[in-house]
Amino acid sequence: MKRPIFTKHSSIFVLGAVVLISCSFLLAPAPARSSESLNIIAATSSSLNNAQNGKELYEMNCLSCHAAEGKGIDKYPSLVSDHAKNKLSTYDKAFEFISRNMPQNAPGSLREDDYKAITNYILSLNGIPTGFNDIEGHWAQKEINELFDKKFIDGYIDKQAGTMSFKPNQNITRAEFIRYLVKAKELFLSNSTDSEFKDIADTNKDKVYIITAVEYGLINGYPDQTFRPMNSITRAEIATILSRSEMLKASSTSSFTDVAADYWAGDAIRAVQQAHLFNGYEDGSFRPDFKLTRSEAVAVIYRLIHPVS
Repeated sequence: MKRPIFTKHSSIFVLGAVVLISCSFLLAPAPARSSESLNIIAATSSSLNNAQNGKELYEMNCLSCHAAEGKGIDKYPSLVSDHAKNKLSTYDKAFEFISRNMPQNAPGSLREDDYKAITNYILSLNGIPTGFNDIEGHWAQKEINELFDKKFIDGYIDKQAGTMSFKPNQNITRAEFIRYLVKAKELFLSNSTDSEFKDIADTNKDKVYIITAVEYGLINGYPDQTFRPMNSITRAEIATILSRSEMLKASSTSSFTDVAADYWAGDAIRAVQQAHLFNGYEDGSFRPDFKLTRSEAVAVIYRLIHPVS
């Protein structure tokens, strides 16, 4: 048996409660905004928009129980404290708690996007970063933000500074790419704990993703039974993984100047190029041994889940 990588947050709707919530939501007056404030909001990143929307949604649905800024009332605990910060330390933990318990009179009754926004707001109140601080203006900002919003990718948190970076120009490791790909394809995670690779420790957070990728036939290790999870991954290696993942076959030969007809990943490179997942360079080369950066890898995964028709 395999378990799903994500549990879809199913909502249990009681008809009367839904009608009441919907009516109160529709009748609540939308807060007026000046054109200046609209311009400011439009200029912010999607994560900041989520936090702003989350505050409005929180005040509309959760204020009567948890008070302004999550300070808590009577039996309802504060959502902003050292205890809450530890309990809601990650997005997944915070989302699970909030979607299961809020609003108090009809838990689970809001849309998933509403819960996402409220979660970002509560995390921001606790000083837990909800967006990247190093992708503003980056060429892959849209792709990074979308995959992060879907929780397919992650970043690096500086707890002392209270910031989170993505490090878009840093090379992506083999383990990171496999984790992101398995999440983006929403594959069912393996229940197995046995790995054929001798360099994947039980404590490695990527072990389950690596085992899953092996079971789906996406990856192989090296002849010495290692996976080398911290090694940077190359363009040829990613092309091979994607050609297996999408069962791609090259329909014709390509003219990459640096990919010989008998190159080990030649067919995979031609297949992903024809599927518009990868492009070559202006000089006619593919540069198969080049390492991919984190932003380049995210752009490839973005194209994978947004195929060109």
